[in-house]
Amino acid sequence: MKRKAKIGATLGPACDSAATLGAMLRAGLDVARLNFSHGTIEEHRARVERLRAAARKAGRAPAVLADLQGPRLRIGALPDGGVELRPGEAVTLVSGRKQSAAGTLPVDSVLLSRVVQKGHRVLIDDGTKALRVLSTRGERVRCEVERGGTVTPRKGINLPDSELPVAALTTKDRRDLQSAVDLDADWLAVSFVRRARDVVSARRLLKRAGSAMPVMSKIERPEAVDHLDEILAESDGILVARGDLGVEVSPEQVPLLQKTIVEAANAAGKPVVTATQMLESMRESSRPTRAEASDVANAVLDGSSALLLTAETAAGRYPVESVAMMARIIEQVEASGRRARRIRPTGKLAVPEATAFAACRAAHDTGARRVVAFTESGFTALQLARFRPRTPILAFSPDEHTRRRLSVVWGVEPREVPRLGTVDELMDALDKALLEARLARKGELVVVVCGAPVGVSGSTNLMKIHQVGTGRGA
Repeated sequence: MKRKAKIGATLGPACDSAATLGAMLRAGLDVARLNFSHGTIEEHRARVERLRAAARKAGRAPAVLADLQGPRLRIGALPDGGVELRPGEAVTLVSGRKQSAAGTLPVDSVLLSRVVQKGHRVLIDDGTKALRVLSTRGERVRCEVERGGTVTPRKGINLPDSELPVAALTTKDRRDLQSAVDLDADWLAVSFVRRARDVVSARRLLKRAGSAMPVMSKIERPEAVDHLDEILAESDGILVARGDLGVEVSPEQVPLLQKTIVEAANAAGKPVVTATQMLESMRESSRPTRAEASDVANAVLDGSSALLLTAETAAGRYPVESVAMMARIIEQVEASGRRARRIRPTGKLAVPEATAFAACRAAHDTGARRVVAFTESGFTALQLARFRPRTPILAFSPDEHTRRRLSVVWGVEPREVPRLGTVDELMDALDKALLEARLARKGELVVVVCGAPVGVSGSTNLMKIHQVGTGRGA
């Protein structure tokens, strides 16, 4: 694997063909996102089936990230061509309506008129249109247009000055969560997370559905930033949702917030995905802007585990080229030797952390070819990735779900191995796998990390420096 930072892409109409998906996998796709804000369950099911068929053909095991919509206010139905808003004009939003009337914009939720007050901002379509509330009466909210443009149906509404008294998981989200379980998705992304209890709610629903799917919390609200530590503690991963975050806070705050969130996730040893508008111009152009290339590079240098393409691959003209371009930028940055600040452990460490850190240090000091994790749940590989070793990480697991879930983790290349019972059997299987795949030559050193007894999840406690093909430790 040439890259350590992983590449995610959103599935959609632009990449629905098996040929396009195969090309995206060959270009470097590691994580496929299902956006439950759009599409039907039948469309998502068909996309997962096509993806996994293409992955089997390509010999890849990408993760499927099911992304819940969360509470959303949206513009209702409008006349063909939309409605033009001009700065300084007054417009009335009608809360709870789906159809428009003359001089009004319908909003599909009754919440709007209940939570906004005079002076509050109403932002439409990722903040490209901005209104200021003048007054409210019943279901009607009279506003002045501050930033105009054409409003089209189903565009999202953000209320950065208002507190929405809603749960993170809506009725639709609960249905979609069950759909994600039925589709055998690998990660669940939860939108509108504000406190740790929102993550707990999602995990409780997954447990009821009989799933141990890991939960990735989307940081897109100011409240989530304020409670980042407690959210991190409860989450399995973090997604920096720069689109909504950039609407809820001022745009100039987003770059530093991104760095803060990524750094906190790295310190906690949790995968962190940076998303939204990374190569936005490639929706229409076969090449990105220089600023976009720099944005991708900076996300890598920040320490992102994965970078996620959204509209570029779901609806853009160049989905394969977008993945390939992102791969080239990441490889160039990583080859430069520049890197995010490495995590150095402080204070007393738990046994798994101490074992993983010792393995990373031993690999560096001995010039080992690989750090190898034998893992049931992925826990051992996560501990290794936490310390960002320069030495490549191989994660051998008998569990297909584990291998797919590790596809989002920085620096980890998942590999299949039979379920084995002793450390000696692991070493024999390791030699065979490394030599057959030409991942190491006979006599080279690898550092092996596993748990003893073998096969017990979370029992990382053994580090061994192994000479490939000799059947003995060095």
